[in-house]
Amino acid sequence: MTQPTHRFNELDLLRGFACVAVVAFHYLSRSPRVGWMPGALSPSIDAVARYGYLGVHLFFVISGFVILMSAQSASPRQFVASRVARLYPALWVAASLTAGTAWLLGDQAFQVSLPVYLINLSMVPHWFGTPAVDGAYWSLFVELHFYLYVWIALKLRLLHKTEWLLMAWLAISLVNAIRPAWPVELWLNAKWAPLFAAGGVYYLMRMQGITPRRIGMLLVSYLLALFYARPTATLTGPEATGPVNAWVVWGVITAVYLVFLLIALDRWRMPASRLTRLAGALTYPVYVVHQVFGAMVYQRVQSALKSAPVALFVTVFMVALISWAIHRGVEKTTGPRLRRWLEGNARAHILASSTTMD
Repeated sequence: MTQPTHRFNELDLLRGFACVAVVAFHYLSRSPRVGWMPGALSPSIDAVARYGYLGVHLFFVISGFVILMSAQSASPRQFVASRVARLYPALWVAASLTAGTAWLLGDQAFQVSLPVYLINLSMVPHWFGTPAVDGAYWSLFVELHFYLYVWIALKLRLLHKTEWLLMAWLAISLVNAIRPAWPVELWLNAKWAPLFAAGGVYYLMRMQGITPRRIGMLLVSYLLALFYARPTATLTGPEATGPVNAWVVWGVITAVYLVFLLIALDRWRMPASRLTRLAGALTYPVYVVHQVFGAMVYQRVQSALKSAPVALFVTVFMVALISWAIHRGVEKTTGPRLRRWLEGNARAHILASSTTMD
């Protein structure tokens, strides 16, 4: 499979957009509803911000595209090294910052025990029935399972059968839609498979062209994505998004598929810019820092100044500043060293031409 000759800057922009949507959802809808950010709820803003959780759906489509692209030139060991080096250092810092701040402030709402914190550093606390330091980390667990599937495909030399593997995954997702099974949803990502598979199919279309089979796979993926994204009781309770309109949800999912169709058909390319570089650099650090740590910052500032807008501004500024520090001081230093160590050689930039994950 031929590697792309340029960086997909448009994916960096989409990654940044997805991150902003998720932050808006947490700061302007969910956190005010559960009492984490008192005074920040505005009905008119919430009417839009409550749909920001769909940014995670966009993240998963991006991941399906990018991770399959990155895996093409990697050995199983190189693939593991690249993913671990990309995800773990920032998570270790973010989880430590969040847990440490809760301990320092004596915040009972967000405190976790030392064993829970340590298990979270593995990125698989759900394997042990352990709560996350920050609830936003749930999507990282889903991502990690996807990486495991790709690693298995690499290990068994099945990556050239990617199309058939994606078809099998969609079949599992379809069976689960008809007869849901919690173990299948947990271990095989049945609920999220349509989004990852869509990203993979778009990548195949971009690199190898459109075929009737790929069009059919996209259609099945799209219909399953709409099914799993439909509003349910888990999305309409007071501690989640508030009431959401099914047509808006389906409209957002449709827009994601259409945007990626433009990318797959090479109808949308973006030159590198300060905006795309910033989005690519800050998305992941912001994601792993923003929710619980941001809520604790907001509460202290709002309590001191009695101003929700000022508290929101200070929170966003601090999260952005810390995220930049994590990117510059951790991701660009510890990440490459960890990758070289895991690879067991100096070929740390074997996948440098590919885009990074969210």
